[in-house]
Amino acid sequence: MHHQIIPGWRKLFLCLTLLLAVLSSAIAFQGTKTLKLSQVYKEIISSNEKKLTYDHVKIIDDITEYANDPEATDFIASLEAILDMDIATDTMGIISKVREISINDLQSEQIAIQFLNLSKLTIVQGSFDYLTLNAVRIDTALIQLVKVKGTFLIKNSHFGEYRELQNDHTRSEIYETEFNGHYRLFDVGISSTFWIYDSKFGEGANFEVHFKGTYNDFYMEGNTFEPIDSAIPVSMEGFSPNPAIFRTQARFNFFGNLHQFYLIENKFHADAKEQFIFVEGEFEYMAIDQNLIESQFYPEVTVSRQLMFLDNEITGNIIFTELILQGKNNNMHWRDLGGFKLASASVLATMLTSPLDGHEIPEEQIAPLLNQTSDVAFTTYQGLTDEDFEDEDMFQGFISSYYRLYKVFKDNGQIRDANQTYVEMKDVQLRQLRYKYKTHGGLENWIQWRLNGLLRFYTDYGTNPSRAIRISIFVVLVFSIFYFFFPSEWDTKSKKQLINDYRTFVEKNKHGYIKPFFKLSFGFFKSLLNAMTLSLNAFVTLGFGTIPTSGLARYICIIQGFIGWFLLSIFTASLINQVLF
Repeated sequence: MHHQIIPGWRKLFLCLTLLLAVLSSAIAFQGTKTLKLSQVYKEIISSNEKKLTYDHVKIIDDITEYANDPEATDFIASLEAILDMDIATDTMGIISKVREISINDLQSEQIAIQFLNLSKLTIVQGSFDYLTLNAVRIDTALIQLVKVKGTFLIKNSHFGEYRELQNDHTRSEIYETEFNGHYRLFDVGISSTFWIYDSKFGEGANFEVHFKGTYNDFYMEGNTFEPIDSAIPVSMEGFSPNPAIFRTQARFNFFGNLHQFYLIENKFHADAKEQFIFVEGEFEYMAIDQNLIESQFYPEVTVSRQLMFLDNEITGNIIFTELILQGKNNNMHWRDLGGFKLASASVLATMLTSPLDGHEIPEEQIAPLLNQTSDVAFTTYQGLTDEDFEDEDMFQGFISSYYRLYKVFKDNGQIRDANQTYVEMKDVQLRQLRYKYKTHGGLENWIQWRLNGLLRFYTDYGTNPSRAIRISIFVVLVFSIFYFFFPSEWDTKSKKQLINDYRTFVEKNKHGYIKPFFKLSFGFFKSLLNAMTLSLNAFVTLGFGTIPTSGLARYICIIQGFIGWFLLSIFTASLINQVLF
């Protein structure tokens, strides 16, 4: 058996390498400074500097733990007890000359940053079990490369611009917080839940989140989104000769398979300017319930199990052209969607920070434009104007969103909702047929336009047989009144007798008025009944052998027969359509 002998120089090299590794670890360990959170606050309170920087620190939160003492009433009281000093505060938080705090490479099991009033807070690279921002007022916040093993909690706070970049949380929760500037998450990973309650977003929000795991939720309830004030125009050749303004009020760009996506009782306000709520992702369950939606709501999502879209107050538009519903138990009603609220949209650009058709965006506009648009630009289509019907591709996509909703209601057995969806879809097509005739003319275009108009009037495009019956009765009665004044083979004697009875009634004689009145009424009723019988016979085209009238009435009878045949054919088709629904 032979043993490999390591040369002396190699042994020396291995020893030096091991020694350098040990020294590096020791230096790194010595470079991490351990501080108590109360010490940090003491420095913030007493410092005359406008900016404090902490690098490679481990902070132990001794204030929050102390607050668990029954004798400590709140955070400030706990901090005063630890520091043995009075702390000056106002409505903005702790009074301090420090306006900016920068933290790099922070380690902590749990830390709660509270009651600070800063122009800027930066936390770059850190690891926590729990991280809390409570009752802080910060003009600009940047949190980057931070990992929170438990919950990252924000509550009762006010922010201007807020940024999270490349963070990784298990849970993220936001309560009763105002974001008066733009709110942006970029490449943030969440493996459990993301909840936002009772908060306000003043200048739009961009949620770009990667959800990990098999059971995760995004839940947003009771929040308010204000209209975006910024209005930077973008020149896009081929889209519009004039610069256009694009606004994305909220963009939910979710990666991974999200278990539940809920928007409940939120308010998306919009002024006269067009704004979008854009949702991207793949969800098992999606609920859009009891929201006020004044903006354009555009879900480009796939829902594998169930979509609930209920009791929303919508004054903007709903864009379902890219919505894919794979489940069969979706819960929605046409009452929330009807009234020509549906629209379609196309994405004109997804990188506004890049050149668009040869137009270079000025560098100073890139950042504010990114906030305003969340990096996307849309144009909407509603089929309301003649210009809309010039784009055949957009029109077909628009109609397909109606048809897919119609199929959803039909699969659910919601006959009334399906019929109402179909009627509005056909109304849009009727406008297109009118545009075709007005633009291109032609007998065929005219017939299609007028025929569809008749179908709308008579049976609501075959969805309402009872309307056809009411109109048919009205037609029969109108023709009956006409026939009443013309003699027929069935009614020759009664017409003459009716005239004689009328003369007897209007003359004063020994018979009085009562007996002539009843005789006149009976004759009138008999004559009207004969006229109605003639009208009904003509309308249902039962056939006469010979037409039992002459003169103008004979030709009117023929016309009525054609009208009756045509309308009854439509009625029959409408009835069968509803019976076999």
